[in-house]
Amino acid sequence: MKEFNKKVETIETWVGVVMLTSIILLVFLSAMLRTIRYPIVWSVDLAQLLFVWICMLGADIALKRKAHVGVDLITKRFSIRLQNIITLATYIISIFFLAYITYYGIFLCVTNYLRKYQTLQISYSYGTAAVPIGSILMILTIIEQMVQLITDWKKPSNADNSANLELSNTNIPG
Repeated sequence: MKEFNKKVETIETWVGVVMLTSIILLVFLSAMLRTIRYPIVWSVDLAQLLFVWICMLGADIALKRKAHVGVDLITKRFSIRLQNIITLATYIISIFFLAYITYYGIFLCVTNYLRKYQTLQISYSYGTAAVPIGSILMILTIIEQMVQLITDWKKPSNADNSANLELSNTNIPG
C-alpha cells in the first residue's frame, strides 16, 4: 500500500502542478485579453473547475506528508501510548468523516450530472467529482498511516513529522 500511495502522490503532484500552472496562465491571459476587449468568457469556469481539483489533491498530498496544521502542545506531554491512542482515534474519526463526504459527494455528482458549467458546456459533475475522489484518496492515505502507527506503536505518533513546530521547551504556566 505504501508504494501505491507513493505513486499516487507523484501523480497528484504532477497533476496539481499542471493544473495550477494552467490556472495562472489562464487567468493572466484572460486579464490581458480583457484589457484589449477580447475576454475569454470561459476562463472563470475552467479556473474554478481546476481549483476544486487542486484543493482536493493538495489536501491528500498534505495528509501524506503530515503537513496539515496540528496543535500538539498538550498531547506531546502525554505518554507515547496515549499519544498513539489519540492519533488512532483521530484517524478513525477522519475515516468516518471522509466516508460521509464520499457518500454525499457521489450523491452530489449524480444529482448534478445535468447541470452544466455555463460557458464550458460540460457537466458540473466533473467539478463535484473531486470531492469523493479526493476523499477516497485521503481514506487510503489514512489507512496507510494507521498501519504504520500500529506497526511502530512504541514510537511517538508524530516522531516522523518534520512539519510540527517544536514546542517541547515551552514552559506552561501553572
